[in-house]
Amino acid sequence: MINWRYCLLIDKETISEIKNSVNIVDVIGETVALTKAGRNFLGLCPFHGEKTPSFNVVEDKQFYHCFGCGKSGDVFKFIEDYRGVSFMDAVQVIAERAGIPLAAENAGSDRPRQQHPHQALYDIHTEAAKFYHAVLMTTKMGEQARDYLYQRGLTDEVLKHFQIGLAPSEGNYLHQSMAGKFDENTIMNSGLFNLAENNLVYDAFQNRIMFPLTNDSGQVVAFSGRIWQEAPADGHTAKYKNSRATAIFNKSYELYHLDRAKPVIKKSHEVYLMEGFMDVIAAYRAGIENAVASMGTALTPEHVQHLSKYSKKIILSYDGDKAGQAATAKALDELRDLSVEIVRFPDNLDPDEFLAKHSPEDLQHLLTKTRISNVEFLLHYLKPDNIENLQAQIDFLEKMAPIIAKTKSITAQQSYIYMLTDLLSYFEFQQVEQAVNNSRLDGRRERQEEQGYQSYQQAPAVVEQPLSKQLSPLIRAENHLLYRMVHSPLILNQYRLREDFAFATEELQTLYTILLSNGEVTPQDLSQLPDSVQHAWYYMLEANLPEESSDEELREVEETREKELLRKDNQLISKKLREHYHNGNTDAALLDLQQIIEQKRRME
Repeated sequence: MINWRYCLLIDKETISEIKNSVNIVDVIGETVALTKAGRNFLGLCPFHGEKTPSFNVVEDKQFYHCFGCGKSGDVFKFIEDYRGVSFMDAVQVIAERAGIPLAAENAGSDRPRQQHPHQALYDIHTEAAKFYHAVLMTTKMGEQARDYLYQRGLTDEVLKHFQIGLAPSEGNYLHQSMAGKFDENTIMNSGLFNLAENNLVYDAFQNRIMFPLTNDSGQVVAFSGRIWQEAPADGHTAKYKNSRATAIFNKSYELYHLDRAKPVIKKSHEVYLMEGFMDVIAAYRAGIENAVASMGTALTPEHVQHLSKYSKKIILSYDGDKAGQAATAKALDELRDLSVEIVRFPDNLDPDEFLAKHSPEDLQHLLTKTRISNVEFLLHYLKPDNIENLQAQIDFLEKMAPIIAKTKSITAQQSYIYMLTDLLSYFEFQQVEQAVNNSRLDGRRERQEEQGYQSYQQAPAVVEQPLSKQLSPLIRAENHLLYRMVHSPLILNQYRLREDFAFATEELQTLYTILLSNGEVTPQDLSQLPDSVQHAWYYMLEANLPEESSDEELREVEETREKELLRKDNQLISKKLREHYHNGNTDAALLDLQQIIEQKRRME
């Protein structure tokens, strides 16, 4: 990993994006064996030796706390403490894990800017993309290819957005253009050229429409070339040809258009997964910008892992033909841990073909308004052609029952049982329902047996929730107030206007001062504070309060806080009274006694 320690300049929005792009349970779970316990996760603390789990990871609030040694923090703090690195190094670690690029800048030092070890490969691909696009858009040889693309509905705006280009039909035009700019090693390792038997170098792509393939950062890492004229009748010319694997390109990981789709995915919390580049372009023409495609290969676990960094909801929009439907069924297995909906294209069409026959509005409606669940898709896909045959119906029922049984919603299960019953003329609703119930029981038994076997193989995990640190009523009340201020700018502003207000707890007052100044407490702020203040922050976040607050709630908390402050004052005055009495200072002792009486009246 490159160490950018001296040159990272990262704004707080980017750091927040990095933090929100990962789940702290997944990150910590890579080094600590975690067990679900209530709404949290428990494990053995990695920061001190222990035999009983006291290390608590709070998933919904994305922080950890050890009830044994007191360490607590967010995902950055965990990396800092566990790896012994700086805050900025921890940000870099999580950014790389999430696939979020960080711009490295020379922060005013005289040290040279550190480049990526494969920067030359990125640069040659950038130049190649410009070359291909210029050939398509500005040359005589590009006119015919451009007309072909216009006939397919693409405009100059679309060609520019996707940086579509043309590889000349001559054998070494690209090589001639690149030879003077890059060394031989870069040229041969780029995947853009091949070496002939006579040691002559020729272009890997010839007479093809060129689609640049970019990584998450928008850097061109490879190309896919599509034939656009009638292919020779040799049976060996594939419609699409991808760059070969290189140090910067792995087709089993990269996804077409993901860099452009990311902002819309972030807003919509969903992504369309399609088969081909032209399908993604068709979606774009219909106003759908959060569509991606795999690179002419079946969906891989690497694709799924890559995609899941950006969205947990996938809309499968594969072709409507038999091959596309089979690919959809196969993809569902890879996507089993994510939320999936399916768009079924009619008449064996793919998205690009559908747009050629209908309007962009029709395609947009199909993609956004006609989605079905994975179970609905499988009801159609697995339905046998000879559905009137009794044995076919039995086989179909046995396939669908366990699929329906895995649906979490009982209401949805009932709906699917009705749908399945409608397709089975030999079975009544109660029979289908019983088959699903049996599958549910079988699944539960298998899970219990599996858990029992694992328990036999491993020492049983202790999952009791540890006791929380005993906080005084005053600190609990002040934690409550700060929690509300952190989560409500309106409440924060109400207290900002009260010049007489300050937290009695020193650590909370420090956090309150930062909150007043910045409107938030960022991971950077926390990283610069003493451990005691950081611990106070996470104890405060542990407050399990309802989302909505009320004036009455704040009034009651204020009253509790006021009583505790008066009680604290009383303790101090009582101590002084004893000292004055012990020293024979009767007058001072009487004044202290009078003050205590007045304080108690105020508390009543």
